[in-house]
Amino acid sequence: MSTPGRRERKKLETRERILESGVALFAAHGYDSTTMEQIGERADVSRATVFNYFARKDDIVFEWFGRMQAEFATALAQDDQHAVDSTSRLRHAFRVLAGLYEADAATGRAMVRAWQRAGGPLVADGSGTPRFVADTVRAGQRAGEIPPDVDPERAALVLFDVYLGVLYRWVLDETGQLSLGEQLTATLDLLLPAITRASPSTATADGQ
Repeated sequence: MSTPGRRERKKLETRERILESGVALFAAHGYDSTTMEQIGERADVSRATVFNYFARKDDIVFEWFGRMQAEFATALAQDDQHAVDSTSRLRHAFRVLAGLYEADAATGRAMVRAWQRAGGPLVADGSGTPRFVADTVRAGQRAGEIPPDVDPERAALVLFDVYLGVLYRWVLDETGQLSLGEQLTATLDLLLPAITRASPSTATADGQ
């Protein structure tokens, strides 16, 4: 892969600086109170330059979540010594995702609120995360870990909905004492066994 030239590196640096400035302002002042002009001032670029890289504030939010999604996909694909099967891989990937939010909890909570204000929940089902989960469920079916009668897409959406529910409760926690990672792990421990368990009809057929 070729190394980016000086001009391309400068463009990438500018884009990164604008993104970081937007995220910092969303965390400090809220999504609604932040303007593109303020983002430009913090990034030391003109308002027009901000629009050249991000046409709307929404795009900054979706870029940030796109990177979180990429981290989740990477975690699913990683060879982890404890993630020996598909459900363990899912637990591992969701724990990694929770860790990213909790590494800077104030920013994590602010960005989830910004995502809601930007209309993120309306396009959530079309995001890559459910697709990655569905692919992992299929891999579990090929390995014989998950029954073949489980619908991968439906299972993925259920897991994604559960993840969002836990995430929203964490965002609303005013005490700051609720652990996203612990809550998410406990919830997955309740749900994942139901996915890996054979349905009653399958169990009956196997017993005949």
